[in-house]
Amino acid sequence: MSKQKLEENRDLIVNNRFALHNHVVLTDLEEESAEGYLDVEDDVTNAYGMVHGGAFYALADVIAGMTARGSGHAYVTQTADLHYLASTAEKRIYGHSYVLRRGSKTAVIAAEVTDSKGKKLFLATFTFYCVDGRVAVKREENKRADS
Repeated sequence: MSKQKLEENRDLIVNNRFALHNHVVLTDLEEESAEGYLDVEDDVTNAYGMVHGGAFYALADVIAGMTARGSGHAYVTQTADLHYLASTAEKRIYGHSYVLRRGSKTAVIAAEVTDSKGKKLFLATFTFYCVDGRVAVKREENKRADS
Protein backbone atom coordinates (compact mmCIF):
# COMPACT_ATOMS: atom_id res chain seq x y z
CA MET A 1 0.00 0.00 0.00
CA SER A 2 1.26 3.46 -0.80
CA LYS A 3 2.24 5.92 1.93
CA GLN A 4 -0.45 8.26 0.56
CA LYS A 5 -3.18 5.62 1.00
CA LEU A 6 -2.01 4.91 4.54
CA GLU A 7 -2.17 8.62 5.35
CA GLU A 8 -5.68 8.85 3.86
CA ASN A 9 -6.73 6.03 6.18
CA ARG A 10 -5.06 7.78 9.12
CA ASP A 11 -7.20 10.85 8.36
CA LEU A 12 -10.30 8.70 8.89
CA ILE A 13 -9.43 8.22 12.54
CA VAL A 14 -8.64 11.90 13.06
CA ASN A 15 -12.15 12.75 11.88
CA ASN A 16 -13.88 9.74 13.48
CA ARG A 17 -16.29 11.26 16.00
CA PHE A 18 -16.75 7.93 17.81
CA ALA A 19 -13.00 7.54 18.30
CA LEU A 20 -12.62 11.14 19.43
CA HIS A 21 -15.55 10.84 21.83
CA ASN A 22 -13.93 7.74 23.36
CA HIS A 23 -10.44 9.30 23.57
CA VAL A 24 -8.92 6.87 21.04
CA VAL A 25 -5.74 8.04 19.33
CA LEU A 26 -4.12 6.17 16.42
CA THR A 27 -0.32 6.22 16.70
CA ASP A 28 0.81 3.81 13.98
CA LEU A 29 -0.81 2.36 10.88
CA GLU A 30 0.76 -0.21 8.58
CA GLU A 31 -0.74 -2.49 5.92
CA GLU A 32 -1.11 -5.40 8.35
CA SER A 33 -1.23 -3.73 11.79
CA ALA A 34 -2.16 -0.66 13.80
CA GLU A 35 -1.43 0.79 17.22
CA GLY A 36 -3.12 3.36 19.36
CA TYR A 37 -4.11 4.30 22.87
CA LEU A 38 -7.09 5.45 24.87
CA ASP A 39 -6.83 8.03 27.63
CA VAL A 40 -8.91 6.90 30.59
CA GLU A 41 -11.08 9.87 31.51
CA ASP A 42 -13.97 9.77 34.01
CA ASP A 43 -16.47 9.29 31.17
CA VAL A 44 -14.95 5.90 30.20
CA THR A 45 -15.00 4.37 33.68
CA ASN A 46 -17.64 2.15 35.24
CA ALA A 47 -19.49 2.61 38.55
CA TYR A 48 -16.44 1.23 40.37
CA GLY A 49 -14.05 3.77 38.83
CA MET A 50 -12.35 1.14 36.66
CA VAL A 51 -12.00 1.21 32.88
CA HIS A 52 -15.41 0.33 31.43
CA GLY A 53 -15.47 -2.78 29.24
CA GLY A 54 -16.90 -0.65 26.44
CA ALA A 55 -13.74 1.47 26.49
CA PHE A 56 -11.59 -1.63 25.96
CA TYR A 57 -13.89 -2.62 23.11
CA ALA A 58 -13.88 0.88 21.58
CA LEU A 59 -10.09 1.00 21.44
CA ALA A 60 -9.81 -2.51 20.03
CA ASP A 61 -12.56 -2.02 17.44
CA VAL A 62 -11.18 1.29 16.15
CA ILE A 63 -7.60 0.06 15.72
CA ALA A 64 -8.73 -3.30 14.30
CA GLY A 65 -10.95 -1.47 11.82
CA MET A 66 -8.02 0.63 10.70
CA THR A 67 -5.95 -2.55 10.32
CA ALA A 68 -8.68 -4.02 8.10
CA ARG A 69 -8.53 -0.86 5.97
CA GLY A 70 -4.78 -1.34 5.57
CA SER A 71 -5.50 -3.14 2.31
CA GLY A 72 -7.02 0.04 0.93
CA HIS A 73 -10.62 -1.23 1.10
CA ALA A 74 -13.54 -0.15 3.28
CA TYR A 75 -14.74 -2.55 6.01
CA VAL A 76 -17.39 -2.65 8.72
CA THR A 77 -17.37 -4.80 11.85
CA GLN A 78 -19.35 -7.99 11.31
CA THR A 79 -18.56 -9.98 14.48
CA ALA A 80 -16.35 -9.76 17.54
CA ASP A 81 -15.20 -12.30 20.11
CA LEU A 82 -14.21 -10.52 23.34
CA HIS A 83 -12.11 -11.56 26.32
CA TYR A 84 -11.76 -9.27 29.33
CA LEU A 85 -8.59 -10.44 31.07
CA ALA A 86 -7.79 -7.79 33.70
CA SER A 87 -8.36 -4.19 34.64
CA THR A 88 -5.97 -1.38 35.44
CA ALA A 89 -5.79 1.83 37.42
CA GLU A 90 -3.54 3.40 34.77
CA LYS A 91 -4.82 6.46 32.93
CA ARG A 92 -3.79 5.24 29.47
CA ILE A 93 -4.33 1.86 27.83
CA TYR A 94 -2.62 0.72 24.64
CA GLY A 95 -3.91 -1.25 21.68
CA HIS A 96 -2.20 -3.27 18.99
CA SER A 97 -4.01 -5.06 16.17
CA TYR A 98 -2.87 -7.29 13.34
CA VAL A 99 -4.27 -9.32 10.45
CA LEU A 100 -4.92 -13.00 11.07
CA ARG A 101 -6.46 -13.63 7.64
CA ARG A 102 -7.58 -11.48 4.76
CA GLY A 103 -10.05 -12.90 2.25
CA SER A 104 -11.89 -11.45 -0.74
CA LYS A 105 -14.90 -10.40 1.37
CA THR A 106 -13.76 -10.54 5.00
CA ALA A 107 -10.73 -9.80 7.12
CA VAL A 108 -10.08 -11.41 10.49
CA ILE A 109 -8.16 -9.12 12.83
CA ALA A 110 -6.81 -9.70 16.36
CA ALA A 111 -6.58 -6.81 18.81
CA GLU A 112 -4.88 -6.72 22.20
CA VAL A 113 -5.14 -4.02 24.85
CA THR A 114 -2.37 -3.68 27.44
CA ASP A 115 -1.21 -1.41 30.21
CA SER A 116 2.06 0.53 30.01
CA LYS A 117 4.04 -2.52 31.19
CA GLY A 118 2.58 -4.79 28.50
CA LYS A 119 0.17 -6.66 30.78
CA LYS A 120 -2.70 -7.98 28.62
CA LEU A 121 -6.02 -6.53 29.71
CA PHE A 122 -8.29 -7.37 26.79
CA LEU A 123 -8.17 -9.59 23.72
CA ALA A 124 -10.57 -9.60 20.79
CA THR A 125 -10.88 -11.23 17.41
CA PHE A 126 -12.92 -9.30 14.84
CA THR A 127 -14.36 -10.25 11.48
CA PHE A 128 -14.74 -7.26 9.18
CA TYR A 129 -16.84 -7.31 6.02
CA CYS A 130 -15.59 -5.49 2.92
CA VAL A 131 -18.15 -2.97 1.64
CA ASP A 132 -16.19 -1.43 -1.24
CA GLY A 133 -18.37 -0.98 -4.30
CA ARG A 134 -21.10 -3.26 -3.07
CA VAL A 135 -23.50 -0.50 -2.09
CA ALA A 136 -22.93 1.40 -5.34
CA VAL A 137 -23.35 -1.78 -7.42
CA LYS A 138 -26.52 -2.73 -5.58
CA ARG A 139 -28.00 0.73 -6.16
CA GLU A 140 -27.26 0.48 -9.88
CA GLU A 141 -28.90 -2.95 -10.01
CA ASN A 142 -31.95 -1.58 -8.20
CA LYS A 143 -32.19 1.38 -10.59
CA ARG A 144 -32.14 -1.00 -13.57
CA ALA A 145 -34.77 -3.20 -11.96
CA ASP A 146 -37.02 -0.17 -11.33
CA SER A 147 -36.73 1.04 -14.94
